[in-house]
Amino acid sequence: MSFFTFFKKNRPFFILTIGFLLWLGFLIVLSILNLREVVFLDGLASNPATNVSSDYASHHSFLRYLVEPFAGIAFIIGMEFYWLIAAIIFYIIYRLIYLIFKKIGKIRSQKYKRLMYPIDNFMRFTFKIFSATILIVGMIILIGYISLGYYFVSRHFMVIIQIGVRICSLILIIKIAYILIIFIHPKLNLHYPVKNKRSLFKKNSLRFKFSKTLKRELIYIVGTVYILLGANILLISTPYPTHIIETDLEEDEFLIDFHVHSTMSDGWLTPEQRVAWYIEQGISGAFFSDHDNIRGALAARKYVETNNLDFMVFVSLEWTDAITKVHMNIYGLEEEIVAPISENPTGNSLALNASDMIKYVKSKGGYVIVNHYNYYPNLSGSFGVPYTLEQLRDWGVDGFEIINGDHMQEQEIRQFSLDNNLICIGASDTHTSEEINAFVRLTLDDPTNKSVDNIFKNLRNNTHSVIMVNLYSNIIKFPGEFDDIGFEILEDFINYIFNLSSFQALSWILWSCLGFILFFLAYMKIKNTDLELIERKIKIK
Repeated sequence: MSFFTFFKKNRPFFILTIGFLLWLGFLIVLSILNLREVVFLDGLASNPATNVSSDYASHHSFLRYLVEPFAGIAFIIGMEFYWLIAAIIFYIIYRLIYLIFKKIGKIRSQKYKRLMYPIDNFMRFTFKIFSATILIVGMIILIGYISLGYYFVSRHFMVIIQIGVRICSLILIIKIAYILIIFIHPKLNLHYPVKNKRSLFKKNSLRFKFSKTLKRELIYIVGTVYILLGANILLISTPYPTHIIETDLEEDEFLIDFHVHSTMSDGWLTPEQRVAWYIEQGISGAFFSDHDNIRGALAARKYVETNNLDFMVFVSLEWTDAITKVHMNIYGLEEEIVAPISENPTGNSLALNASDMIKYVKSKGGYVIVNHYNYYPNLSGSFGVPYTLEQLRDWGVDGFEIINGDHMQEQEIRQFSLDNNLICIGASDTHTSEEINAFVRLTLDDPTNKSVDNIFKNLRNNTHSVIMVNLYSNIIKFPGEFDDIGFEILEDFINYIFNLSSFQALSWILWSCLGFILFFLAYMKIKNTDLELIERKIKIK
């Protein structure tokens, strides 16, 4: 068969091949250019932040290169899930184009028509399994909420969701394996009955066909969203190899993260996984600050002590008012203090409003830092919602986060803290398995005294470094309207892909080639299989 004959008979495949070759060439260029550059900024040293990249280095282990595409995608999509809106838009456009082509007779393949039966069956199966799981998970959370209020939700919902998603994923994998085994086995067949359900409309009428198509497309859309959502959750809760931060630390210097989450609230890694996550990246210690509870911190500390790990775990808690959106970290106390909305009916936690909580913590010798402060215009004409900087200062807070993750807070917060002898803190506030993007470099006057009191005594001088790590370039920035409908993921992907090292690009090349080879083999297998054999394997009753 000549090249042009093959192209004529396999035009869609040929077009995909051209796209793949362009993608492959692009990746090869990236591997040659070796564009990766990680920028370290000190947000406390000056305004704007001081570039301190010469003091740090970031690189990856060999294991990271083995899974780079999966890790990269997991870190990009994160836990916002807005990208699903863009995915739904693209999927609807694709299905509309498909239905139009089918209507005008461009899709007439009997093989394709027969192969759609197992695909249709799988999508309907996915729809049922995930819908049932969502209903069960929702009922468990609802019962917990009715019994213990928001206190239960903030402490337990993450574990329940992850268990549900993993069970669903396992069932779908078994379903796919079952279909593949039947296709491979010479004596097994798939049987799909043709259902003749009663309809409000006359069979073969225009309304009947429209309602049937609409129902099928809705199942496909929802089923696709379920699959993407499940994949999103599995990706961000998988502890991929991260970057390794290298810097010359003196004996009295430490890298500390003051704000992080685990599965004990709304984080996606267990406390034990989070400890390993920190150690891999070269961080000295962390304050585990799950919402409204200290279970994650206690579990992490026990894990470190049991395994004799060289890592410092400090007990903390994020006091969370879900109504006013005010979050504050409590340090130095090993008790659970929550906002009134999270009050536990069993009385195991102390419920206090913002001002009373601050006063109570200070009376017990603890410390309070305001997290990601809402520096928005308020009704009085100044800034700060719902409490002003001055109110929080007068109530007794010890300081403010000036860096939260990859976000530099407004400079007014930093300046207010410096003017009022309040501590400037930076923290990753990480929930997923993404690479750490913020920490504090702290020098202790007595490095043998790693107590919370000594740490905060040295923080009070504001002579430490508050580091934000820019992991990706900022080549492109979409308007905010596009971000609101999920296109931020495309922006992040472009910035990520243009910041790949040679070995990261090579990993993308290898996985892309593997994916294309598998697609090519599947395509040619179906292409070369007789329709009669496919009809025997997929029987319609």
